Amino acid sequence: MPRLGRSGALTSTLVNESQDQVLREAASLAKAFADAGRSLYLVGGIVRDLHLGMPLEALDFDLTTEARPEEIKRLVQPLSTAVWTQGEKFGTIGCQIDDRPYEITTFRAESYTDDTRKPEVQFGDDLELDLSRRDFTVNAMALDVANGELMDPFDGATALADRVLKTPIEPEVSFSDDPLRILRAARFISRYNLAVDPDVKNAAVSLIDRMSIVSEERIRDEFDKLLAAKTPSSGLAFLAEVGAWPFVSSAIAVDALDEIGHQLDRSRVDNTLRRAVVYSHCKPGDRADQLEHLKYSNSESRELRLILAGLDIVKDSREDVEPPTVRRLVKRVGYGAMSTLLELIDVLDVPDRQLAARFAELDASEDLSDLTPELTGDDIMALLGIDPGPEVGAALSVLQQRRFEDGPLDRDGEIAHLFQTYKRR
Repeated sequence: MPRLGRSGALTSTLVNESQDQVLREAASLAKAFADAGRSLYLVGGIVRDLHLGMPLEALDFDLTTEARPEEIKRLVQPLSTAVWTQGEKFGTIGCQIDDRPYEITTFRAESYTDDTRKPEVQFGDDLELDLSRRDFTVNAMALDVANGELMDPFDGATALADRVLKTPIEPEVSFSDDPLRILRAARFISRYNLAVDPDVKNAAVSLIDRMSIVSEERIRDEFDKLLAAKTPSSGLAFLAEVGAWPFVSSAIAVDALDEIGHQLDRSRVDNTLRRAVVYSHCKPGDRADQLEHLKYSNSESRELRLILAGLDIVKDSREDVEPPTVRRLVKRVGYGAMSTLLELIDVLDVPDRQLAARFAELDASEDLSDLTPELTGDDIMALLGIDPGPEVGAALSVLQQRRFEDGPLDRDGEIAHLFQTYKRR
């Protein structure tokens, strides 16, 4: 294992206003831990993102120390307006100082068994060992909050400058310990425009079957993070190359990933839109099973299914859509989801049959957000002198169809239409 690297000054990209501000904000914590004879380091993503010159508001303040959780709580309590301990059994204590949340985790040295990716957490006393258990070298850097020294034993700064994705230890060990890192690699490739070290790719291929022990929820969450990258196509290509895609979706062919990647790259970064782009490549009959497989919530699944059902309606149209069709589509999909549907149609290059123009015209002239009739079931029973039952539903259906076909009526207009319809009957 390489020796712990130290530098009196950080790389040029780290010497910036954000770094100075970070160290100033953490100064009270630094003093408290130093007075107790403990070290304290900013670690992982925040150090990486400082290298990349990201603004302060984009940074998560994650720190690490040899102090055990009980001692961390004791040290942060006098400085904090709030302390939370949900992650205490894993060594993490959270606290709020001024307006800034911090998470401080004890050095860890974890061991894994062959049949699970859940580690047995063991607290450690060595920063280098803690950094070695992290996923990639670009995340295996630490910044001493006491003096601003960079701890980079695995040359993460060089890998980041060279835009190469490597693991701190042998990739076979890293991926075997936590196979989700194979999927996470795709996210880092896309988000930071990294090339994959050949040894990393070969290890992913050889250990791909380990992905079977990862829960669907963790796969879903990691895939959503990939979809949040500006251009996910390179990450999708990596998943295809190493054989990881079937663990994300068995309903979408690997051959479709190139097209999906191009579509995602030109779409707005929006969770629902990008999910819809991906699952539009499922056969309609497979979508529900796919969404259930990845354990999407009921509300998320319903929204996606409705948007994709709207897409199917537009695809099946052979002529320009007319106002009644637009109104029915809004009712089916939901007014709030129409903008996403229109974006999806544009990203997929589906002829919209004048849907966008007709929707805009109608939305400017009537309230498409509420397509229900003015009259209620109680109104209908009173007006027609009927009891609760199928006749009430039939009358409401008459008014609803009238709303779809010809647009809105006020209450008096609906009453007149109702009486006219039942007089004819």
